[in-house]
Amino acid sequence: MSAPTCCLARIPANGKFWLKNARVPDALCDIRIEDGRIRALVPAGDSPCCAPGLDLDGGAVRRLDGDGPVEAGGTADLWVTLCSGRTVAMRGGRLEDAVPP
Repeated sequence: MSAPTCCLARIPANGKFWLKNARVPDALCDIRIEDGRIRALVPAGDSPCCAPGLDLDGGAVRRLDGDGPVEAGGTADLWVTLCSGRTVAMRGGRLEDAVPP
């Protein structure tokens, strides 16, 4: 089974989008993904309202390797909990099928 089509449709082909209302780990923020990297973290609601992205509705975002914080400059290799509650892997800014540890 693949990541939900509704979510994939919100990620533009150019690889530049926001993960909005993401929880990392105890704060809500908007995360800018560009070209497979995390470019910025801003307080939730501070990303442009019309910018493409996924509203995670408080879903958790953590690094795939589980080591260290999610921060600007790092690769977009993340565990992402979607608004549906399903957790999927994101590698280089692309959602994949995987089961979190």
